[in-house]
Amino acid sequence: MAAPGVPVGRNAKNGTQLALPLEPHDAPGLRHLDAWDRLLADYGSTGITLREHPLELMRPGMPQHAVSSAELATASHGRPVTVAGLVVARQRPATAKGVTFMLLEDEHGTINLIVPPPVHDRCRLAVRGESLVIADGRLERREGVINVLVHDVRRLERGDLPRAEVRHIEPRRTWSSESGEAKPGTPGVSAADLAAAVPAANSFGRGRR
Repeated sequence: MAAPGVPVGRNAKNGTQLALPLEPHDAPGLRHLDAWDRLLADYGSTGITLREHPLELMRPGMPQHAVSSAELATASHGRPVTVAGLVVARQRPATAKGVTFMLLEDEHGTINLIVPPPVHDRCRLAVRGESLVIADGRLERREGVINVLVHDVRRLERGDLPRAEVRHIEPRRTWSSESGEAKPGTPGVSAADLAAAVPAANSFGRGRR
């Protein structure tokens, strides 16, 4: 029997139960997610992002002469160009005589890179292992297809990131432009952090190594 003055509720399975009033606590306050927070959270949880593209956020801190895929569409044949992007795919067919093809993605579309064997051998780590790269080369326009014949490919360094402070999800830290070392406990982001979050590129038909 319920105590005097305590309301009683009815449960269809277990008979009677106490109908005690419950007041939920206020939801904890969460800090605001900026564009970098959302990007890292999206990649960390689902492996994709439908909002900001990494190159859209990195563009303000990149060299001014670096062009996007949209700008390549109107660039003239033979023009020297610098492009950057997220590596989507790598292909080194056995029939291509050692040439490697890379597909980059930026905030506007995709960019085709042609990497000759000498450049592949000299820039092997960036070509084969980096998720975010920047490349110098010459624009080739043939039968409506745009390629960049590259002579240098390198990792997109943290110096190419925007200089404004942007935050991590976890752990929180920043890079010092002077020492190059991470400082725990302060907000920041590095190219390595972003590269660790984005999905790995697909590799096809590598042929000889």
